[in-house]
Amino acid sequence: MSRTIVVNGASSGFGRLTAEALARAGHTVYASMREVAGRNAAKLAALATLARQQRLDLRVVELDVHSQPSVGRLRAELLHASAWPSC
Repeated sequence: MSRTIVVNGASSGFGRLTAEALARAGHTVYASMREVAGRNAAKLAALATLARQQRLDLRVVELDVHSQPSVGRLRAELLHASAWPSC
């Protein structure tokens, strides 16, 4: 069964490895990281290229878990995409 999963800290390390593995297993993965337009722009591009080349449902999203507005924006995006029922 395919799931929709948010992986925080997907710019590197275990977060990135987890996001890639879950996407390869057939899940829809929202790979979150901070500063996607700044210091993590290259990491966003690399994940987007990987997703396109390997036909993975891997979506990079901006998220700072210490910022309520950031969490709210991601929640709204996920609800708009019908990723999971409203809480």
